[in-house]
Amino acid sequence: MVDDAPDEATARAALQGKRVALGVVMTAAVAFILATALHVIPAVFGAWVVPVGTDAPGEANCALGLRNLERALDRGDLASPSLAGEREVVETACAQTPEGLEAWASFERLRVGEEQLKSRDPGAVAQLKRDLATHLPSDSR
Repeated sequence: MVDDAPDEATARAALQGKRVALGVVMTAAVAFILATALHVIPAVFGAWVVPVGTDAPGEANCALGLRNLERALDRGDLASPSLAGEREVVETACAQTPEGLEAWASFERLRVGEEQLKSRDPGAVAQLKRDLATHLPSDSR
């Protein structure tokens, strides 16, 4: 019976070690899931989007230019040669701030979505328009 005591103590210690290891792994998994959710959820639902400002001339040009390009996209005039130069000017104006870059990326997603989804999924295009609107100042929407 003396030999059974060390084996039982070793088994208990091994079981306790497994429980601690599983607790550490579960805690790390929950932390990873929460950190991922904090990054994904705002991006999906448009939270924490900072609209393009209108204080600096470049920001104002970005906001107004994006609104004009969106209207041209609605009319189907975006491919016209007269707007090719305006697209470059607006892209340059938007590249001056992080908010402008995000707004330009939103416009590009809308442009591509219009080309690919307009007839198949109008709801998706409407969501892309709402996304662009969140990047524009309230007076430009």
